[in-house]
Amino acid sequence: MAKLSIDELDLSPALREVIKETAAQEGRQQAITFIEEYKKKLEQPAVMNYTQAAKYLGTSYNTLTKKLMKKGLIKVILIDGYERISKAEADRFLKENAK
Repeated sequence: MAKLSIDELDLSPALREVIKETAAQEGRQQAITFIEEYKKKLEQPAVMNYTQAAKYLGTSYNTLTKKLMKKGLIKVILIDGYERISKAEADRFLKENAK
């Protein structure tokens, strides 16, 4: 497959500069979005209650408890009599079910 570089195109200097600036802006925006999402994940506790876990997984409380947990797709741990979901378990589920 042939690769085409912007330097190989016959573009005016002004258009070439606009394309480079637009690409740089898009790259910065994607980096900012990635960093913000990563910060949110770092702020989560090591173990979460069902509401926190559902939010972390990007699903509803009912989907988490009635589908994912019931089918054994998410494992629960018991801490002082309370059922919790570890962040590591949630990350494992997300990684295994990524598109």
